[in-house]
Amino acid sequence: MSRFLATLLATILLLPLISAMLVAQTVRGTITGEGGEPLMAHIHIHELGKSALADLEGNFSISGLRSGTYHLHFTHMGYKAQTLTVRILEEDISLEVTMPESAFTLQALTVEANPFKNGPIEQSQTIDVIDRNFIERNNTGTFANALEKLPGISTINTGVGISKPVIRGMSFNRIMINDRGIKQEGQQWGADHGLEIDPFDVDRVEIIKGPASLVYGSDGMAGVINIAPGATPDPGTLNGHLISTYRSNNHMFGHSGMLEGNHNDFIFKARFTAQDYENYRVPASQFTYAGFVLPIFENRLKNTAGSERHFSFSGGVRKDWGKSTITISRFSQDAGIFTGAVGIPNSYSLRHDNGHGIVDFPRQDNTHLKVISNTTVQHKNNWLEIDLAYQANRRREESLPHAHGIGPTPEGNLALGLFLDVITGNVRYNTRINGKHQTIVGFQSQHMQNRHAGFEFLLPNFQSTQAGTYYFHEYRWKKNLIVNAGVRVDAAVHRIREHRQPIYERLRPTGEYEQRNPEINRTFFNVSGSSGLSWVLGDDHNLKLNLGSSFRMPTPIELATNGVHHGNFRHEVGNPALNPERSYQADLNYTYSTKRFLFGISPFWGYYDGYIYLSPSGRFSTIPGASTVWNYRQNNAVFTGGEVKTEWVLFSGFSLSVAGEYVYNFNLDTRLPLPLTPPLSVLTGFHYTLPLTSQAFRDFYTFVEYRHAADQNRTDRNERSTAGYDLVEAGFGWESRIGQQSVLVQVSGQNLTNSFYFNHLSRYRLLNLPEQGRNISLSIKIPFRLR
Repeated sequence: MSRFLATLLATILLLPLISAMLVAQTVRGTITGEGGEPLMAHIHIHELGKSALADLEGNFSISGLRSGTYHLHFTHMGYKAQTLTVRILEEDISLEVTMPESAFTLQALTVEANPFKNGPIEQSQTIDVIDRNFIERNNTGTFANALEKLPGISTINTGVGISKPVIRGMSFNRIMINDRGIKQEGQQWGADHGLEIDPFDVDRVEIIKGPASLVYGSDGMAGVINIAPGATPDPGTLNGHLISTYRSNNHMFGHSGMLEGNHNDFIFKARFTAQDYENYRVPASQFTYAGFVLPIFENRLKNTAGSERHFSFSGGVRKDWGKSTITISRFSQDAGIFTGAVGIPNSYSLRHDNGHGIVDFPRQDNTHLKVISNTTVQHKNNWLEIDLAYQANRRREESLPHAHGIGPTPEGNLALGLFLDVITGNVRYNTRINGKHQTIVGFQSQHMQNRHAGFEFLLPNFQSTQAGTYYFHEYRWKKNLIVNAGVRVDAAVHRIREHRQPIYERLRPTGEYEQRNPEINRTFFNVSGSSGLSWVLGDDHNLKLNLGSSFRMPTPIELATNGVHHGNFRHEVGNPALNPERSYQADLNYTYSTKRFLFGISPFWGYYDGYIYLSPSGRFSTIPGASTVWNYRQNNAVFTGGEVKTEWVLFSGFSLSVAGEYVYNFNLDTRLPLPLTPPLSVLTGFHYTLPLTSQAFRDFYTFVEYRHAADQNRTDRNERSTAGYDLVEAGFGWESRIGQQSVLVQVSGQNLTNSFYFNHLSRYRLLNLPEQGRNISLSIKIPFRLR
């Protein structure tokens, strides 16, 4: 590992010196609309993080560029974004860029998740792009919940403060969350473990639906969520913003402040966020569990209050040879676990205490520290990208020992400690051979070490080392037809330690031990690949097809877990004999887009050889305070379904949208559906922007959305079905001017009818607890510029 890091360091230091010897050139040009009108468009060079703004005549100029290949992105509100690949040799280049009108700006944004950083036409996969404005308007407390408005995306919720995304019915280790090019590793296998990402600190998100293992590795089988940093500030600027939010359901107060600047190409960005919330409300005064009717005092779930703190700092340089940054962030959460989650809930444990903001036992204290280095270096006409990271995830679940059937222990109230350390290294070399051929050669490696603590057991000590290398090629067969193909090789080693758990009787240790899991040593090796095409038919039609064979190795959790997962109300048992999954997947996407109408459909199909999943056994656990036993098992399965989205701008400022999603799966061995499959869902809404230009109200908008979720009766054996539901959400916002200061105000309401419903993916459904009731959100944002 030390030799590898030394080689990377030498590369980072030497290549800029070689590049600096080359002569700087200039790219200039004119940007106009289809009618010839000049546009003050924004120009961004992806590789350098360098930006410029065209003048009133549509003219722009970017100087100080070394010889090489660059991707230039052109964006302007009301026009379809454009991407040009420019190859600079030894002379300046002049461009003429025409941008067609479009009411759907996000649909045409450049997708950084595409390995070649080019436009939306070139990719062969279904990819959605959302920006900061979308996230701020749909921020309901967590990053994952903001993504639910996209077709094909749902969430597994644990109350209000914890959720994780589901793509086409798959979650946990089949979805990869990439933050600044680094896979987020934070015990994401548990439904009660959130993503530990600050929603205020996300500028841009790109969601790849379908197989993405070729470029991203084993956990990208179902999709990838890429979190990309925003554009770097212009030279000589210093700006930021303050955001305050309030949510009525759990009296959540949140505050976030950001400051960023650029001084002589030294760039920095800092943020601090604090959120505090009380027990949340449900539209019920009681619930039934195991035949007992239990109270919910003042419609609030006891001990679901909590607090979050997050800070991040990023600093680096942006030069003509490329850019390099280091980001340090720490996310912490102190949250209660609903009292009924540990042991069998009873009226005594659910009685009301002094207040709704108290975090009592059982509770969880989670922190996630990340140190990420991102470097992009120009080497002649090619680009080298290097991502290095260290992550430290610390999860502590605290509870009273007697609630678990044991007496006082040396661990005190620490029921479960999971301490995970991860070192990651990714290298990509992008070569543009000519105007038709591009290639990428990549290498990825990761080393994980997990340590167990506490008087309970769920997951043993383990070490896991993974590495993979891939080759990806893109060929522009014709101007309107792009094809790609690639191959990948992976290897991994899991070293899992044996764990023996003390046995207690009448709260006292017996001196005997029970083996929860044996020592497990597993090695995996795999070759996989994919290919795809993007075909542009005329100016309005785009057809994409992607075929792939993905691979996913069993995780240490799936192999060795054997304990009560109180957050999920079940005893989970791993299987050390599990084999790797192999999938064969096909994704099709057709998009029809005009200036005022958009229609897209994305069917998918996949066959999974040895699909690994948790299945309810129907048996009760013998461990004190436990519920039913769920086993990790492996069967062949089929997943199919799709998403449909349409948006129509009826007249200026008024748009109507409809988005639907459906997932169908089938266990080929049991002849039954797989558990925890999201139901058919349709989201309908309209958005209206009023052309107001007064100081008090500018850019006023309003929206109304209606979601219908169907009954989910396709369930696994011993899994309960869930009735459908209907939800209404609405909101409005505007910008006010107080002198020269801008103030942005947003008001929205979720579940406005205070509907009583169950989310099929929510863990609280197992306790017959409904989802949160009516919630009114208020957000005030104050952007500022110091220079």
